[in-house]
Amino acid sequence: MKTIVWAVDGSECAWRAGEWAAGMLDKWPEARLVAVYVHVPTAPAADAWTGIGMPTVMNVEAQESAIEHELREQVLTKFQAYNGRVTFRTEYGVPADAIVNIAEEMGADLIVIGTHGRKGIDRVLMGSVSTAVMHRAKQAVLVVR
Repeated sequence: MKTIVWAVDGSECAWRAGEWAAGMLDKWPEARLVAVYVHVPTAPAADAWTGIGMPTVMNVEAQESAIEHELREQVLTKFQAYNGRVTFRTEYGVPADAIVNIAEEMGADLIVIGTHGRKGIDRVLMGSVSTAVMHRAKQAVLVVR
């Protein structure tokens, strides 16, 4: 095991997945962990083109940037015991695609991702990043609930 990609979004299930990733770092001292946060770009509302909605779009982007910064700090603090074996990356786009692409780019052996465990209509309406990653990834995927 050389490279593990961990999808992190600040949710409780993502942090549980992070605990599993930490356990893997303990078992494989040569492994490195790439924590990935995917920022989904905000599409401006129709009124943004008139200038009325632009502050709202800019506020959302600022909030996303603050979330990314906070997550980076939390991840690097929680994993500081691993002496530089953990890096944090921010990507932009569709979360499942970005996670799979990074895993491929990094030559990852494993993707670790949390799931909310939604079923039925909730899953249909909300989608499932973990399911999409499982279907698209060439690497092994550990889904943590």
